[in-house]
Amino acid sequence: MTTHSQRLRETVCLFRARLTSLIRDVWFHPRLAELYPEFLFAIYGVTVSSAPAMRAAAGRCAGELADDPLAAWLRDYYLEHAEEEAGHEQWLLNDLHSLGVARQRVLERLPYTSVAALVGVQYYWMFHVHPIAYLGYIAVLEAPTSIEFLEEVSRRTGISLSSMSGHVMHATLDPGHVAEFDAALDSLPLLLHHQELITVSAIATIAHLEKVFSDILEHFARVDDPAGAATIFTTSGIALASPSSGF
Repeated sequence: MTTHSQRLRETVCLFRARLTSLIRDVWFHPRLAELYPEFLFAIYGVTVSSAPAMRAAAGRCAGELADDPLAAWLRDYYLEHAEEEAGHEQWLLNDLHSLGVARQRVLERLPYTSVAALVGVQYYWMFHVHPIAYLGYIAVLEAPTSIEFLEEVSRRTGISLSSMSGHVMHATLDPGHVAEFDAALDSLPLLLHHQELITVSAIATIAHLEKVFSDILEHFARVDDPAGAATIFTTSGIALASPSSGF
């Protein structure tokens, strides 16, 4: 018998071919050493939202959905994992700082609109449909690369592993999270509409992540354009835009 997690993983595999290709385009970019800070900035925008979003989902479960049979489990799950995710954005700020990008410059820069869309749709579903939707988001996001791959990237590009601490920590921690997530999902008494919402959320997450990775590549493509270079984070000393300059 196919489990909830197996069905979800099979669906994710069916839909993520283009996303996988875009992720490879970033990691194997011929100028990854220069591109990497821009990559970190985009991922920072996603990471900083994780704990607050899960707390919001937990609050919804504890509020008007308190009588829902799944609400108590979801509330506890989201609160536990919000605690685990809290502060992970600091790893990325530290990585950017090690590459010469000051914390204040990161905080002053507007996040990608694609990042806002990726996260924002989850708030729509959690407040206007059901917070179980966020499980589809987690299923897609918790898919870390391996330490071995990061070591190969470091050798190939010269980027120090100490400037990849966010990726290294997730590569270390997330494999266990994936197994825990699948076991938890399989333990839930999901109805058909719960399964459908989780699946739709996962597919939408893939689509929005495609745009995020496209944006990383498109933003960096401006690095050699004098009109746009000042808006990009790179390791080559290129200036960053002021808060009022736009991106």
